[in-house]
Amino acid sequence: MKRSFLVSLFALTLPALASAQAPAEFSALEKEVEAARIKYKIPGLSLAVLKDGKLAYTHGFGLRDVAKKLPATPETLYSIGSSTKAFTAASVLMAVDAGKVKLTERPVTYLPYFQLRDPEASAKITVSDLLCHRSGLPRTDFLMLASEGTLSRKELIQAVGTAKPTAKLGAAFQYQNILFAAAGEIAANAFGMPYEQVIEQKIFAPLGMTRSTLSVKKALADKDHATGYDPATQKPLVWRDIATTAPAGAINSSVVDMAKWVEAMLQEAKPLLSAQSYTAMTTKQMTMTPSIGYGYGWFLPKWKGIQVVEHGGNIDGFNAEVAFIPEKKWGLVMLSNVSDSPLASEIQEIVWRNLSGEKPEDKNPTTSNTPKPAPSPVPTKDEAGSYVSTTPPATMKVSFEKDHLVLTVPGQPPYAMQHLGGRVYQLAPPVPAGMKATFDEKGMTWEQPGTKLTLVKDKAVAYVAPLAVDALLAKMLEAAGGRAAWSKHKSRVDTITVDFENQGMLATGETYQSQGKQSQRLSITTIGKKIGWMATGYDGKAIWVSFSFLPPQPMQNSERARAEVDLAMGLLEPRKLFEKIAITGTEKIDGEECYVLLKTTKSGERMTEYVSTKSFFVLRRDADAPEIYSDFRKSGGVIVPHKSIQQTPSMGNIVTVIKSTHWDVPVDNKVFTMPK
Repeated sequence: MKRSFLVSLFALTLPALASAQAPAEFSALEKEVEAARIKYKIPGLSLAVLKDGKLAYTHGFGLRDVAKKLPATPETLYSIGSSTKAFTAASVLMAVDAGKVKLTERPVTYLPYFQLRDPEASAKITVSDLLCHRSGLPRTDFLMLASEGTLSRKELIQAVGTAKPTAKLGAAFQYQNILFAAAGEIAANAFGMPYEQVIEQKIFAPLGMTRSTLSVKKALADKDHATGYDPATQKPLVWRDIATTAPAGAINSSVVDMAKWVEAMLQEAKPLLSAQSYTAMTTKQMTMTPSIGYGYGWFLPKWKGIQVVEHGGNIDGFNAEVAFIPEKKWGLVMLSNVSDSPLASEIQEIVWRNLSGEKPEDKNPTTSNTPKPAPSPVPTKDEAGSYVSTTPPATMKVSFEKDHLVLTVPGQPPYAMQHLGGRVYQLAPPVPAGMKATFDEKGMTWEQPGTKLTLVKDKAVAYVAPLAVDALLAKMLEAAGGRAAWSKHKSRVDTITVDFENQGMLATGETYQSQGKQSQRLSITTIGKKIGWMATGYDGKAIWVSFSFLPPQPMQNSERARAEVDLAMGLLEPRKLFEKIAITGTEKIDGEECYVLLKTTKSGERMTEYVSTKSFFVLRRDADAPEIYSDFRKSGGVIVPHKSIQQTPSMGNIVTVIKSTHWDVPVDNKVFTMPK
């Protein structure tokens, strides 16, 4: 769970294919999109462009099925993922127009079983809050995926209500798929029919979207449907059927059909909604960043100061972008058959610029004559240091590793930095573009979408530890029970409970450790029902992850993984596991002063441990995500933490508690093999 995972084929793909001769005015756009498709290794995509409020151009690029060499066409069906949310919002607003729903009412008025874990939020949340992601709940996609096929939509909505919020109601924009499913159920109950029928009868039929469907089975039966591909491996993926959370992302459509939807939006949705509801849908209801708002089912950024209304979509093997500019009467739909397509974030710029008559900028030239980034006037390594801002309070650390900079923000994993030229660096892929640092004599200016921060370089002298590294390592081993006690242990089996507290899930299972290998196997439940299983492990060579609801996921080889699963947690022979170990300073963890111990492998992988200056226990470890340790107890003659909290960006807090431990018991090597 810690890492996410034909190249030559794409250099030989057929030219872009279209259903008809492209209008001359779109020839430049066509060439630019095709070049981007090849650059980003996208097997196939379809594009529709609207001008003056009407469909002006459609085209298919590349292949919808690589193995069969089938071309993408304007009629090719793709999954549109979260672009579905605008349809769901429209269905709720149609119920509002019909006098069946009020945006200011609580969801429990329409769904008697609706309840949130936070009593105050549960008492105050409204239908409006569901439609603009301000519930206080973080993303609960792990729950969404695990429960597909095992829970009804009602049960899933009840399950997400048990998740611990990460913000107060209305305080923060936090994307929430399952609560959009709740919004869809409100529309379904209002019209007295299943959600899928609401969309088909109230939106698809009036707009003539005859080939659109919420059924994966129907989409696959269509002769012109796309095969989705994994962006890393370029292998085909199975279409994901999210019937339970359909209102969040289950529509399958073509760019021709979706252009009818955009055309309706450019006509202020008059065939579907009242003027008041259309205005509410496309007006900022929640602030995402200072420059981007969110209406009901639509993001609201700007292009050259002009309001844009858009929503992307991403699901296994497919990526979508749907956007329009009301003022210009422009619109676009791009559907592609690879997950996380970078083109989705660029297609608006390409289309809007071409419609406005502007010439393209050569941002990513690919010729051998491409100039290299201008050298920095100061050595890259000299940019390393600690950077501080007081308004708002923030600290960023920049370190130099091998040949590049690494940015670390407290509570987050380290990010590699890429030199853009001069003293400007950006976060390297897979982090989205737009996050960059510009260094100067005083410090660093940090920029990301909607945010600009000025930080001053800390001029403090280098930290000098009061004890040597080896002395600290010896104290850590002694505090944990000593070399003799740890040396006698050859295996360990823990019975554990795991609370995915921000996901609304619980798990029970075992963790196995033996001879440099580790495995964890869990049974997952929510609202008292088993919904699946997951297993993670390290077989001595590579990390792997396997789920009942996702394909097995072997990971890259990792030197650090060997250290992370070492039976003695790297206490006995840390110098064999890490090439460099250094005390870089002190920091407080939950009020307790700790030495900051930075460990680096030969391959450059880092692990930071925060070691108490009093007990010499490791209170926190940062690798891919911070993990906090507590409840240290004696077991098997050694001291081990019986509680840990892993703080992950995608899943929130994962709280693991050891219920019992068995030392030096036989462990079958099969448990270290990835299950299928």
